[in-house]
Amino acid sequence: MQINYLCTRICENKDVVSVKMDLKKHRIVYLDWSKTICIFLMVVGHWTSNELLLRYIYSFHMPALFVISGYLYRPHSWLKTVISFCVPVIFCSFINLVFLLSINEIPYDKLLSKELLFRFFHYRYGLGEGLYCGDWFLWALLGLRFLFGDISICDFFRRYYKVLSVIVLLYMCFETYLVSVDTIFHGWYIGRLMPSLPFFCMGIFLKESNFSPTIIPKYVIGLFICLFTILPMINGYCSINSSDYGASYVLFFIEAVCATFLLFVISSYLPFSNFITIFSKGTLLILGIHIPMLKLLDMLLPTCFDIIIPLVVFMGCYLPISWLDKRFPILLGKVR
Repeated sequence: MQINYLCTRICENKDVVSVKMDLKKHRIVYLDWSKTICIFLMVVGHWTSNELLLRYIYSFHMPALFVISGYLYRPHSWLKTVISFCVPVIFCSFINLVFLLSINEIPYDKLLSKELLFRFFHYRYGLGEGLYCGDWFLWALLGLRFLFGDISICDFFRRYYKVLSVIVLLYMCFETYLVSVDTIFHGWYIGRLMPSLPFFCMGIFLKESNFSPTIIPKYVIGLFICLFTILPMINGYCSINSSDYGASYVLFFIEAVCATFLLFVISSYLPFSNFITIFSKGTLLILGIHIPMLKLLDMLLPTCFDIIIPLVVFMGCYLPISWLDKRFPILLGKVR
């Protein structure tokens, strides 16, 4: 019996090792780490009031996510893309709605109101606060995916993405002297694809170039460190969501690119971890439910715990993501 038990345990251990090795083969480890770091910084950014910290976080964390999205992008049918975005948004919005009802921030007599419907389908500025935090990012990403292959008629843009990215980059540099993005798109969130497009295209280019952080020379890394240290101090606070690029979109673009490459370099030194992979898979859930979690912990914990609340929120998402990934991956945006 003991021999049989030991043999079973050895086989189980081998299975675990083989599963881990299989996972590692199909993951780009430095991108998993980079996504996880960026989404954690987003949680911190929505909590802290430290202006210096916000200046550095917002100088790159969302652009880096667009670069990663471009790198990982593979064309799908537009319907599959819509489902993979809509299901997590609706799921997280219901969680937020229940929370807001429980704290009386939304009265029950408003449940059937048009205003609440717009908070679910939060497609443009001026509709109040959406139930899904960061919906502008999803609208922009949806537009980019449609533009670069999910709608087959747009193949032209994918073939000439380098030219398109240069044109958009030049437009964004002179936007203040031209017709603004919000004027063109009438305040629709999908219009944020314009300032995000150069970053998304950079991700596509890196993928096509078989980029690896290990090929970046050390003197270039040193230059990136200097620029990332200095530029946010010069350029000021930036936010794609608010269409605020500090002193110049050019400086914003440069500081975001420098920081993104630094992030990739740092992440390339970190080992494969299934723990990190779970967070990387669950970015849409973290994006969608971290605000009510922050508010809840703020109400429950004394002020002396304020500094660790973002970390508690982030870690609190691990088990739900792990469970949903096994049972209901569609709630994480994984349509299989």
